[in-house]
Amino acid sequence: MDLSQYTLPQLQQFRTKIAKEIDKRKTSTKSDLLKRLTKMAKEHGLSLTDVVSSAAPAAPKAKSVTAKALIAPKVPLPAKYRHPNNKDLAWSGRGRRPQWVDAWLAQGGSLDGLEIAAQKMGKRKARAAAPAAEAKAANLEQQAEAPAAATE
Repeated sequence: MDLSQYTLPQLQQFRTKIAKEIDKRKTSTKSDLLKRLTKMAKEHGLSLTDVVSSAAPAAPKAKSVTAKALIAPKVPLPAKYRHPNNKDLAWSGRGRRPQWVDAWLAQGGSLDGLEIAAQKMGKRKARAAAPAAEAKAANLEQQAEAPAAATE
């Protein structure tokens, strides 16, 4: 069938007619099939519900809630050791030692030096976060006061 000779509105009409016909045929096919299946079930002394419910696969069991599921997700531990030259390299002190710690120790450094570096970095982060938190709080106060002043 060559559709190139039809205009766009004609093609859209065909599409709607085809969609309606498909729906009509689906409905009639389902009802015919349902009638045939019901007749077959009656011939064997059963209802269609009996046949369908026994043939259906067993419903999956609901997963039981375990103690592990109730535990909150793990939060990374704070860094106990940090590389003095690279603030991105950090280790909590648990688990296997990272390669950069082994390299530090091989060069004659000590874990105490890395621990001191972590403490210094922690203080810097706290100082940097404090002004930002204060500015945010001040901004929220201003926003809360603005609607109150507008309503007066």
